[in-house]
Amino acid sequence: MGQSGQGTDGTLAALRRIVSPYGIVARTEETRARVSDRSVYSCLSVIGSGLAGVAAACEDPELCKGVRLESAGHAELVAIAEGAERYASMAPFDEEPIWARAMDLAEECLEPHRYPRCSAGEYAHEKAPLVPFDEGAEVRWVRGLDLIKGEPLWVPAVMVNYALASAVPAERFCNRISTGYAVHTDPVEAVLRAAFEVIERDSVAVTWLQRLPLRPVAEDEFTEGTRELIAWFEGRFMEPVLLDATSELGVPTVYCLIAADHDPRASRFVTASAGRCLAEAAESALLEAMNLGDLIHAGEAAHSIDEIAGNVVDSARFMAIGTRSHAFDFLLEGRGRSASRSAAPRLPEDPVEALDGLVDRLSQAGMQVAVVDRTTQDVREAGLTAVTVVIPDLQPMSVDPRAQFRGHSRLFTAPKHMGHRVLPEEELNPWPQPFA
Repeated sequence: MGQSGQGTDGTLAALRRIVSPYGIVARTEETRARVSDRSVYSCLSVIGSGLAGVAAACEDPELCKGVRLESAGHAELVAIAEGAERYASMAPFDEEPIWARAMDLAEECLEPHRYPRCSAGEYAHEKAPLVPFDEGAEVRWVRGLDLIKGEPLWVPAVMVNYALASAVPAERFCNRISTGYAVHTDPVEAVLRAAFEVIERDSVAVTWLQRLPLRPVAEDEFTEGTRELIAWFEGRFMEPVLLDATSELGVPTVYCLIAADHDPRASRFVTASAGRCLAEAAESALLEAMNLGDLIHAGEAAHSIDEIAGNVVDSARFMAIGTRSHAFDFLLEGRGRSASRSAAPRLPEDPVEALDGLVDRLSQAGMQVAVVDRTTQDVREAGLTAVTVVIPDLQPMSVDPRAQFRGHSRLFTAPKHMGHRVLPEEELNPWPQPFA
């Protein structure tokens, strides 16, 4: 979520009203780091309960963050908005979901044949967390909008609320993490940014599993902020490697590897970001990486793959251990390749033009894209719109090593569309997903 100038001040003042021990966001906490001659501003927010008389969880609270170069106020705005996004995505639906079988909804629902699938081996694992989608089983559905056809459609509730309570066994078919959720003061920008995140995670998953030989981002794409952030990492004996992971959909995406050979606990970690241009994505990915090393150090890594719990940090901590740094060699090899295309794609600043263009590309690619309004009343009163975007044809990013969706067709078609060779299933990356 981004605002500037007076818009930032006005939006921040409105969002601060939702921060209280009993509000949407319970509290915020600011930090600051030096980069060159200016500061990087960071703010953490803790999600509140949103319930009258009920305070936020004291143990294992839900944390969100905002990291920005512009100002402390901008970082605080992003942190509060992230908290509101997470709150809305986990809130109960305004309208009660219906229970139905996909086969009975016919053409009125998100098409099941598109849903991501694990491989037969993943489903057969004794600790398999997921099951194949069963069109003959009753699951919960909520109303959404088909962005390509402009028509309403039913979307599985579990795909748009990752904290959906009392999930039945048949609803354990999808990845329940916060991919595709966004909030913004502009509803169209919210939808656009939610779609960006789904596309970013698609590139993250395909890059890792297919061990794609990505090219580095051309240095002439770097902003002054990007160069200062690179210098910040290098001054701490860390090497940032920025790789162009833009897919055939044309949304500029940067895959960022941080190599820290001196640190046995956080030797390698990755972030990624998608945006209107590679410069924006590169800066965002570096900002995301600034606090990740500390987060990895904040807990103990699992001793084996079987001990990875499946949350977003466990897998990253496991893969960050120095003895596993060789698993990232295929990414480091990108430093020796020629830079990515100089005429990198750039999306329009106008959110309507950008979203229309993106939806057109998704349509031409034969994909289906749905959006569900997740705006609660209290989030709406704060001036925000919350949405979830679902693009089932794309590859999900999963941090659970037992559910990487190795049976999804996108995993084997995307590399070819991006101009890379395609590894067969038996040659896919065996290491857990390190993204956090």
